[in-house]
Amino acid sequence: MAPRFTILICVKDRAERLRQCLRSLHQLGAEASVQLLIVCDGGPKSLQSEMEAELSIPGWQCDWLQRADCAGPATARNEALAMAHGELILFLNDDVRVEPGLLAAHDQLHQRRPGHAVMGNTRWAPEVVTTEFMHWVAHHDSFYYLIPDELNATWEYFHTMNLSIDRCWFDNGARFDEAFPDPAFEDTEFGYRLWNEGLRISLAYDAVLYHVHEFTFEEYLAKSTMRGRSARRFCDLYPELRERIISEYEVHEARLAGWRAVANRLGFGASPLEIQEAHIARAFLAGYRAPLFS
Repeated sequence: MAPRFTILICVKDRAERLRQCLRSLHQLGAEASVQLLIVCDGGPKSLQSEMEAELSIPGWQCDWLQRADCAGPATARNEALAMAHGELILFLNDDVRVEPGLLAAHDQLHQRRPGHAVMGNTRWAPEVVTTEFMHWVAHHDSFYYLIPDELNATWEYFHTMNLSIDRCWFDNGARFDEAFPDPAFEDTEFGYRLWNEGLRISLAYDAVLYHVHEFTFEEYLAKSTMRGRSARRFCDLYPELRERIISEYEVHEARLAGWRAVANRLGFGASPLEIQEAHIARAFLAGYRAPLFS
């Protein structure tokens, strides 16, 4: 009999983050029948043995797919999906900590709205929001308050950090676009494509997990450049969405030039956080304007 869930996690080499994630999954052992499927995308072969204790969850089937090279999460997930047996596929990141009730909340909403996708409630872990910059990140990367109808979230909110989807979509041939080599916009593109085919997304507020990832400003700049590269690929596929994706960054970039002019003339300008936000927009646009992947 097929398990109710396949929990699919794409990893590389972040052993301690994965260990903490897996330990938190032990809390969910009795909530549903589960196949835990880990795909290691070019990481060390020793990682599986390092996780031996954490992978032993009573009643769960645990499978590990080791890829020789790193091709990115789109390719890794596509290969892992061939091994997935669950009725529902739940995508998680490796840098998360789940809360009890997560599987039950996903399952209950799937029963109310069969055949579609359920997005859980992802929050920033309090222990990583310790600097002024991380407070900014936590505010700008949290979007649930923007959703007017929790049973009809739009394609922009298709994020594979805490999202489950009926396997019927994969049985019908849906796969992630492997032309996205980075962990950015590959899930957005997938969600938009399925949205146009009739997929609908609901929000399960009780399916809570915490994102345990602290960024420095420099790390966030690098992430923004990467996201910009992927956004270029996305907008080339769907030019009708370019303004929706890019316009906010262009506004912030223009503000930076204006603030510099004011500072030069009058001796004052924007706040440090406003300047950082504008630099992040510039980094995103630099990636967007760079040559596309080969």
